[in-house]
Amino acid sequence: MRPLKRVRLKVHVKGRVTIPKEFRERLGIKEGDQVEAVLLEDQRALLIHAPARGWLEDMLDVLRRVFPDKSTGEIMNELRRGWKEYEGESV
Repeated sequence: MRPLKRVRLKVHVKGRVTIPKEFRERLGIKEGDQVEAVLLEDQRALLIHAPARGWLEDMLDVLRRVFPDKSTGEIMNELRRGWKEYEGESV
C-alpha cells in the first residue's frame, strides 16, 4: 500500500498528538469523533476514523451489561416479556 502523504507528528504531554488539518478534512474527522489506533505486527500503526456510534449500539452495550450471560436473542426475549407484563398481557 503506497501512502498518499506522510507527515511526522510530535508527541506531546500524556502521549497526545495532533492529526494534521488536511488529514482531518480528507477523512471527515471532527472534534469529538473517535479514531481507532491499530498496532501492526511490523511495528507500524494505523489511525482509522471510527464512525460515530448510534443510539442502538449504545443501548445494546447497556443491555449486555444488564444481561451479561445472555445472547442478543435472549435479551430481546426478556425485553418482549417485560413489555408484555408492562402492557398487562399474560406471559
